[in-house]
Amino acid sequence: AVEGVSDGSAIYDSCPVVVAKIKEFLQRDGITKAMLLKALGDINSNSLNRFLSGKQQDQCGNVTYQKAYVFFEKLRIMEGKAKSTKRWSNEEQNPQGFSTTKARAGRWIKVLY
Repeated sequence: AVEGVSDGSAIYDSCPVVVAKIKEFLQRDGITKAMLLKALGDINSNSLNRFLSGKQQDQCGNVTYQKAYVFFEKLRIMEGKAKSTKRWSNEEQNPQGFSTTKARAGRWIKVLY
């Protein structure tokens, strides 16, 4: 376990930033999507693909978002890398972190008879 990072940690990277980290990680020699899925807790490949194809924060409710954020935060600490400027800014502007609740897609329609 990596100190300071729990599975329920607040998320301070947006979905597009986490997507970029996933894509960059998959470019490393010998890394496959299957290996990443296993490292993220055996999440479904459909969840990963849906998350990767999302726009802005529309996949914030996807299980991949939370698990990948925690994974990359632990990796950052293990590799001895500092937090990015954007990350510091996100922590300052949004101390509780990004939401992991997806907004309702539908609309309520009032039917009058």
